[in-house]
Amino acid sequence: MAALKRARDQDLGVHPGQDIEYVVIDDEKASRERVALAHEAIETYDAVDYETQLVRAVESVLSPLRLDRTDIRRELDGTRVHGITDRA
Repeated sequence: MAALKRARDQDLGVHPGQDIEYVVIDDEKASRERVALAHEAIETYDAVDYETQLVRAVESVLSPLRLDRTDIRRELDGTRVHGITDRA
């Protein structure tokens, strides 16, 4: 929704069903200020927001294996706690 509002603010012709390419630059900001459209100069992006989205997606795939966000973050951080039954 934020990207759509930003596109409309810039008077870009937006049509139903059209994709709007954008990057989240600051998830803490309000609506249209949290994203930048693909054609805009992008100096940085919100890596924490993208990491959170990635962890959620991985969790949805690995949840049948009883792995949750905490387990996934430990793996990403390299701080996994190994149990006696784990293989090296």
